[in-house]
Amino acid sequence: MAFDNILNTLEEQLGHVAVLIFPRNKRRIYVDVPPEHTLEANRFVFEVMGGRLATATGKDMPERIEILYHYCLDSEGMVVTIRTWAHKPDCEIDSVATLFPGVNFIEREIQDLLGVRFRNHPDPRRLILADDWPEGVYPLRRDSSIRKERKETPEFLRELTKEVTTP
Repeated sequence: MAFDNILNTLEEQLGHVAVLIFPRNKRRIYVDVPPEHTLEANRFVFEVMGGRLATATGKDMPERIEILYHYCLDSEGMVVTIRTWAHKPDCEIDSVATLFPGVNFIEREIQDLLGVRFRNHPDPRRLILADDWPEGVYPLRRDSSIRKERKETPEFLRELTKEVTTP
């Protein structure tokens, strides 16, 4: 399937649910879908187009958390990304792990670090954060108290961080 065929297929089959379908370049296409169509869009790219779910990522935005599911179309050397969102402060969205058990750990990681609750997730336990980690504190959120507390970090840790981040 050539680039144009993939783009046309996505537009024909997901155009009715997508907010936007756009090529980032000749090897990458983004499909923006509202949260209520996340499962449908992911299922289509996986089952019909033969995409291999490579990973999912989360991104903190001012009013929402974006969740991006990245599919490799290996025979074409392309990536199709299904991008959706969970609105703050609730940050709830349907779990894709109900379709793909392999995404179980990735969604749990996004839950721990960004605070997204994945509805119907088969195993919503914490994955990265300790069991005694404070509820409602998400280390990768812009408004995280962890970032604010950095000012109270002992001097030797500030220096260590400075050495690592300074070129």
